[in-house]
Amino acid sequence: MKRAWYLILPALIVLAAIMPGCSWWQEDIEIKPAPIHEVQVNIAESFPEQIFIYIKGGLADSCTTLHSVETERCENVINIIVTTERPKNLACAQIYGFFEENVALGSDFVSGETYIVDVNGVILSFQYP
Repeated sequence: MKRAWYLILPALIVLAAIMPGCSWWQEDIEIKPAPIHEVQVNIAESFPEQIFIYIKGGLADSCTTLHSVETERCENVINIIVTTERPKNLACAQIYGFFEENVALGSDFVSGETYIVDVNGVILSFQYP
């Protein structure tokens, strides 16, 4: 009987390690828009100039992590949607944290044009040099 446990126990440990990747586990994850604290436009000194958006946002507790950063552009308006994820119904340390992301927008901009950037409702504009 002891010999069987030596074979079963490692299999259970491997199974437990694999399970978080299964879809049933992901149903217990809640995804929300991230609170945004700071947004800056940075222009890299390159040729052509590259535009980067610096984003500093919040993580509600010790279990919350950055989920995704999605960018869409329609002419002169750039929408950036930042989301966080955390396990549902899990007790976590109530420690507010932060994340920082630099989002590359490339160089497909027209000199002298004004562009609007919306990051989860935080809106700013910049003029391309």
